[in-house]
Amino acid sequence: MQAAFPHPLSSINMTFKNTLRPWLARRLTLLSWLALVAFALSQIITFWFAELFAHFLPHYTVLWTVTAAVAARRQRWLWTVAALAGVLWLCWPSGSPEVSTAAPPLKVLWYNVNLDNPAAAQESAAILAAAPDVVAMAEIDLDDAGWQTLRQAYPHGCEHRDNSPFALALWSRRPLQNCRIVMAETDAGEPFPFIEAELDGSSLFALHPPPPINAELAAARQAYLQQAAGKIAAAKTVLVMGDLNSSPFSPVFRQFTHSADIHPHTPNYLPTWLPFGLNIDHVLTRGKSGTHIRALPWMHSDHRALLIEWP
Repeated sequence: MQAAFPHPLSSINMTFKNTLRPWLARRLTLLSWLALVAFALSQIITFWFAELFAHFLPHYTVLWTVTAAVAARRQRWLWTVAALAGVLWLCWPSGSPEVSTAAPPLKVLWYNVNLDNPAAAQESAAILAAAPDVVAMAEIDLDDAGWQTLRQAYPHGCEHRDNSPFALALWSRRPLQNCRIVMAETDAGEPFPFIEAELDGSSLFALHPPPPINAELAAARQAYLQQAAGKIAAAKTVLVMGDLNSSPFSPVFRQFTHSADIHPHTPNYLPTWLPFGLNIDHVLTRGKSGTHIRALPWMHSDHRALLIEWP
């Protein structure tokens, strides 16, 4: 009588079920607990370093989803609930309805072009192809001749020239009622700029606060956003755009939107910055409905451009 041998795939499946899966489940469960505690602390502790853990909710959600798939039955519900909560937060805001007004909407492009952008001329051509009415850019090297074609197409506006990541520009095809650089005073030494402009009775703001990479710059970001929020709250109809160096999952971001009385439109799940795929470039408004946001393809910056249609 011929002996029966188990099928190789059955052996592999039994090995995974009896050995690898429990090993993987233990380690993923430990990581998931660490992620859950870190995220919870980021929401309740005001210390700048704790807040950094708030930005990685998309990554935690993936981790909790995988953990729910391999965890023991008695813990599976916990990670399923955590993953679902993460997905719900990532899907908010769900997006604005398509713009439908009698007049064409104002098209505005926000883009952190990166101070070391190696292809300014190509970037200019791509922006011109998108055909916005207004262009706002952070980290722009205004001494780079590759931006001159773009500047000629947008002759109106203002800029803060600086050989640093805090160079900032807002250019328009049409004349603006005003455009000015506002310097936010902080305890970090030099003040940091933001732009306030007016077009057809509406206020446009372009922001780029410092990144919270240490306690001093985190405090500077907080002071910058507080001062900008005061200016924004005083305006009637507002479009705010910028690299805020903060994700929508951060208490700092929520405090800013509340103080400025503005509403975010960029979907929370949308990655706008590499290498971590975080959402730190934002579009926020007050006074008009129907704002539509479209992220352009990645180009030569570590950020991606956002094309805004504002009725």
